[in-house]
Amino acid sequence: MLPKLIIIGAQKSASTFMQKCLADHPDVYLPNGETPFFESPDYETSNKGELESIFEGRTEKCLGIKRPNYIGKAEVPSRIQQDLPDAKLIAVLRNPIERAISAYFHNIKYGFLPPLDIEVGMRKLLLDPSYSLKYKRAPEIIEFGFYYKYLTQYSQYMDNNQLLLFLHEDILMQPLESIRKSYEFIGVSPDFIPNSLNSRPMKVIYNLTRLKLCRQRNRFMYEYSDDSARLSAKKMSPLEKGFAGCITFFDKLIMSKLMPNDKPKIGLELKQMLYDLYSKDIESLEKLINRDLSAWRVSEK
Repeated sequence: MLPKLIIIGAQKSASTFMQKCLADHPDVYLPNGETPFFESPDYETSNKGELESIFEGRTEKCLGIKRPNYIGKAEVPSRIQQDLPDAKLIAVLRNPIERAISAYFHNIKYGFLPPLDIEVGMRKLLLDPSYSLKYKRAPEIIEFGFYYKYLTQYSQYMDNNQLLLFLHEDILMQPLESIRKSYEFIGVSPDFIPNSLNSRPMKVIYNLTRLKLCRQRNRFMYEYSDDSARLSAKKMSPLEKGFAGCITFFDKLIMSKLMPNDKPKIGLELKQMLYDLYSKDIESLEKLINRDLSAWRVSEK
């Protein structure tokens, strides 16, 4: 009872939408959330039995897991190839600069980065080595955008037509066609229309005041590892549930109405710095997947 499907990423690129739509299919089962089994330190401290236990009692034709970090973790591809050589993989790739911006605010929300204006915080990420030493998740914001670098490590799956790849734009412009293509890829009926097709991803919070409020809620909801690099949901007491619920209620019904949440438009200089990091990877990726990625290039306007 091992998975036959893995959604490997990329982070902040509609992989959750893909997960929900696939899980809606009666012949498919994907557990909620993410399964970090193949990355460190989970892999070293687990065994296949623990992975199999996720699917105990399931009878669906296709069993799968999702973990967007699997594009970006150097240790993962060889482990998947060793343990699940016949699995099928799905990846959704997003403009790496746009993905990095969303990931930056996502990491602030969950307490992995301090709540700094993106022009300040992103420059620290790019230029200050001590920043990444202090905030252990910080390097992922940039590293997870090197798609060519990591997809080539899944060459076994690409060569055997076991990897289906979408661009984020594909999902936005043709959601049903993309999902049907995914159903066909994993061997289930492509005629099914998922209930989640019209769902929308949870909006990224860009407002720093609201993010600071969310960070206060975190201490009631999550436990953090000693290096503050990972979190896990904790069993909340009734009092903690009450506090967390009040903060959620206050943010949703009041703060979200009072505080603007416009996506920040980063300056051309910072955008160019990011593009300079990714330009060679984008160029190589274009050739690898035979797709036009000119929309990902930085305009001087």
